[in-house]
Amino acid sequence: MPHQRNSSIQNPEALERQRQYELFQESLPKVNALVYQMLLNEIIPLSSHVENQLQTIPMEEFSEDQTESQLKDLSLEEKQVSNPSSSDQLIYKLSQLADEDENEFNNTLKRVRDIGIKLGTRLTNLLVFTNNVNLNFKEMDLLLIMKFICRDVWKQIFGKQIDNLKTNHRGTFYLIDYDYALIQDFCIETNTIPSQLNEEVITSKELKLVEPFLELPVGIIKGVLLSLGYPLEEVICLATFIDKPREKIRNGFPKGISFHVQITKPNQQQ
Repeated sequence: MPHQRNSSIQNPEALERQRQYELFQESLPKVNALVYQMLLNEIIPLSSHVENQLQTIPMEEFSEDQTESQLKDLSLEEKQVSNPSSSDQLIYKLSQLADEDENEFNNTLKRVRDIGIKLGTRLTNLLVFTNNVNLNFKEMDLLLIMKFICRDVWKQIFGKQIDNLKTNHRGTFYLIDYDYALIQDFCIETNTIPSQLNEEVITSKELKLVEPFLELPVGIIKGVLLSLGYPLEEVICLATFIDKPREKIRNGFPKGISFHVQITKPNQQQ
């Protein structure tokens, strides 16, 4: 459980632990921020492309006896891809799948969510086992775990903390991000919009396009909770669009995101 221990940081032992943690943070490999942002954004179109490719393979080709050489045939490196779709095209196609092929659409969302779960579990393991003086997981307090997600996890992945955390103190939480990083630059290209569409319809289309991008943080939240003792089947996490406060409205995406997290069964470790 994350727990602030500012008062103890004044003693020499705590100061040394803090120094060691800062040295560890500095030793981690660094990547270019723009490249990292592009990598996160590419998760969704890549998942869509993989799922689309899998849909073209007859089910009889999948079996427990499938060899490694057969699996390699699915690799993009093994094939010359003609007329590859751009990421933008894949995103538009994915938004259309919700109406045209619900099964493939849901499978793609699950693929993105699973990537988020793996990212959440691995990042939690990294943050918990790096002797961070600001974290203490000896007690599994759910509220403090949510604060850990809002502060430490979100900062590491999206470069900012969650804007607001609300709870009913009965296992339900709302994590509110008014400027969710992956969708701030989204807009519909003007040449794809029929001139007769009004602003409300255009906004609706924008929201449909970004829906798949909400599944990554949903998976991350579930992955963190999984690492800390909450099985996936006991965690409900849903993402919805919300209106931004007036002071938050600027050039970014017009809506904020609320992540509704509910624990359906108390953790036995509490």
